[in-house]
Amino acid sequence: MSWFILRYQGEGSKPAEDVNRIRSLQSIKVLDESSPRMLLVEGPGARLKALVESMPEWILTPERMIPLPDPRPKIRK
Repeated sequence: MSWFILRYQGEGSKPAEDVNRIRSLQSIKVLDESSPRMLLVEGPGARLKALVESMPEWILTPERMIPLPDPRPKIRK
């Protein structure tokens, strides 16, 4: 299963009925909903893509990890 970010692009914060619709899908797990306009979800990409196509004010983006650089200085040889 992959992690995805669902971002609400409409006015105001994300609608509760949309969040409940996302939660009601089997095999979809909401991991984080602390943001007023985004959800972090885990589930199959095809199923989430089909859901977002029926909800035009939402966009789906795969989560990706960006490694942070090492902040410690290094001695060049």
